[in-house]
Amino acid sequence: MEAVRFEDFVGIVNALHKEIERIKTAEAARLGLKGADVMCLYYLVKSPDGMTGSELARACDVSRAAVSRTLSHLASEGIVELDDGSEGSRYRALVRLTEHGRQVTVPLLDIICEVVGEAGHAFEECDRERVYDVLNETLGRLRRLSRT
Repeated sequence: MEAVRFEDFVGIVNALHKEIERIKTAEAARLGLKGADVMCLYYLVKSPDGMTGSELARACDVSRAAVSRTLSHLASEGIVELDDGSEGSRYRALVRLTEHGRQVTVPLLDIICEVVGEAGHAFEECDRERVYDVLNETLGRLRRLSRT
């Protein structure tokens, strides 16, 4: 019985992740972006005062090197600007959306709302909250296990 639960759990979680990545890649490409750009842009929209590369890496749950590559690409496209006034590491430089970046993110946020709405369409609001609570609890338990 536990083996079947394991297969179901891992299979569903992996399939969800793959579909999310496919959607991010396809929708980002329609906007002239890369899939890796989506989460950085999402968090930068939520933080109009800017975030550092290190903060973005933590928020996006990716390496600082991955965020650095994404920010280099976004800066070259004029979507973000890095504050060169910060001393030391590039990871401590404040990153903000440019005006062009704010314009680029408008359709991106519409797509995110559409995807989240579609994914949650099968649930009533109280059920959706319960699903997220259970997923967060599961994540917390797995993180504790992986750190012991």
